[in-house]
Amino acid sequence: MLTIANPKIAGFAPRWATYRGLTILFNNVGLRRDGPWLRLDCALDAIPEYTLYRGLRAAMCALDTDLLLRRYLFCALPPATYHVTLWDGPNDGNVAQAFPHVRQRVDDLLLDIPGALSHGNLISGTIAGSPLIRRRGWQVSFTVNRLVIAQQSALVAILTPTPATFHTFTMLTELRRAWNETFRSRFGIAAYEPYTPHVTLGYFADPELAIAAEAELPAWEALVLRHTAETSITFTSASLYGMLDMVTFFRTGRS
Repeated sequence: MLTIANPKIAGFAPRWATYRGLTILFNNVGLRRDGPWLRLDCALDAIPEYTLYRGLRAAMCALDTDLLLRRYLFCALPPATYHVTLWDGPNDGNVAQAFPHVRQRVDDLLLDIPGALSHGNLISGTIAGSPLIRRRGWQVSFTVNRLVIAQQSALVAILTPTPATFHTFTMLTELRRAWNETFRSRFGIAAYEPYTPHVTLGYFADPELAIAAEAELPAWEALVLRHTAETSITFTSASLYGMLDMVTFFRTGRS
C-alpha cells in the first residue's frame, strides 16, 4: 500500500502506456469533436441516456479511486471514456497472431492508426466493411450483471442483454462469431470468444495486488449493482475506432 503523509496531496494520476489498435465499438450517443475526429470523451451528465455509465461512475466514486490506487495500484479509467466493445481487431497485444505474410502490413498499420482510419488500407478497409458495422436498424440494451477482475488485470462490469433485446443480442453474437472467423482466416488475428459485453472500469498495475483485491470483490459488486439498479444502456449501431492507449479512442466523422 502506498502511504501519502502530506495533507496537501490527495492521490496520484496514472500515466497510460501506448497501446495501439483498431476496434469495433458500439457507438456512444455523445462524442467530442477533435479536429477531423470524433473522440470518445463524453459529457456524461449532459446525455440522459447515460444512466448506466453514471451509475458506474457513482459506484467508483463511492469506492474512492484514490484509495484503490494507494491500496491496490488500481488505475481507474475516466468515466467519460466508458464504452462497450463489440469486436477487437489488430492491436499491440495480438499482433503476434498475424500470419507471416501479413505481419508487415499489421506492423505498418499499428505505426499509424490515425492514417489507417483517415486514408484507409487493406486491413482497416476490411474491418470497415464488416457486417457488424454495415448492419443497421437493430437495437440492443444492456444492464450490469456482475463485477469481475479479469485476467488479474482489469476491473470489469459484465453486462447482460435486456429480455426485450435478447433476440437481437443473439443475432449480433452469431454475426460477430462468423466475422471473427472470417477475419482470422484472412489475417490470423481474432477477438476473444465467447463474446462477453462489458465496461472496463480500470486496470491493476500489479497482478499480485489484483489477486489481493479479490477478497473485496463481493462488497464492490454489491455497491456497483446498487448504483446501477434500474439503469440500462441502448445501442443501435457500431463503428470502427482507432485507439492509441486505454483512454484515447476515436473515429472519423463519416463513420
